[in-house]
Amino acid sequence: MYDRGIDKIVLGTAALGGAWGIVNIEESIKVILNALSLGITALDTAPAYGDAENLVGRVLKQWNGVKPEISTKVGRLKGHSAIEAEYDYSAAGMERSLENSLKCLGIPQVDVLFLHEPAVVPEEMAAGVVRQLLHFKEQGLAKRIGLGGNLPRWFTPFLEDGQFDVLMEFNRLNACNLEALDSTIPICEQYKKEYYAASPLNMGLLGCNFQQFSQSVPDWLDSGTVKQAGRVNSIAERLGIELDILALRFLNSIPASFKIVIGAANQHQLNNSLNAINRGRLPAAIYNEVLQTFNENR
Repeated sequence: MYDRGIDKIVLGTAALGGAWGIVNIEESIKVILNALSLGITALDTAPAYGDAENLVGRVLKQWNGVKPEISTKVGRLKGHSAIEAEYDYSAAGMERSLENSLKCLGIPQVDVLFLHEPAVVPEEMAAGVVRQLLHFKEQGLAKRIGLGGNLPRWFTPFLEDGQFDVLMEFNRLNACNLEALDSTIPICEQYKKEYYAASPLNMGLLGCNFQQFSQSVPDWLDSGTVKQAGRVNSIAERLGIELDILALRFLNSIPASFKIVIGAANQHQLNNSLNAINRGRLPAAIYNEVLQTFNENR
């Protein structure tokens, strides 16, 4: 059993569900069950994460321990590609999506219902979309509602006025990017909202995809971020530790309140992530050295 640093971990299921490539369904189920047995108490899923909702539903039928907190999303439609996406932010579309999610999960209510990718919502539709999410909460279909995706500035008032309970952003708080520390995390702290830091390894750039992305930068990734990952990797190599371990321990050392959404694709990656968290915060000198790499990037 890992120590209680695991309390801040949420297991994301995009990779396990097949959003990043073909998976073995039974192996993915085993990984999720193992995660629960190791002390993880929150699972995040979405229709857009391939077969993830069905996997979580099967896990919940098999799991005999304390029921984990379950979050899912509406707005982005079911798909098996993390890159290609279709959306439906109409009231009827979101109703169909949530109804199907609850059916797949085998539960009458989710703990958190996220609006998937708020930046994609047409600005003129935003007020109606928010009303529909609040309606789901009033109906008892979701205990809390959240924003699941990087927050555009024009959406900030909806977070500040108390209508949302949680904000989950990706690639905005990790060893490649600290933008959230100066923007959305202070808002969450001021208005007492929970913050989830997703993609703690920057879509694998700070881990298993470092060499691949360094040699051939994907269209969705900027060269500055790759250079920052290279600086962090140089520190990891000098210290003789794995890049993903250093990146996760750095994130765990940041003095702010947030949860970390890890996106393991298999048992090995899950174990690595949990071992990193279990090792606790970085020594101050190493933390400050990683922090200094951001200044070098200016």
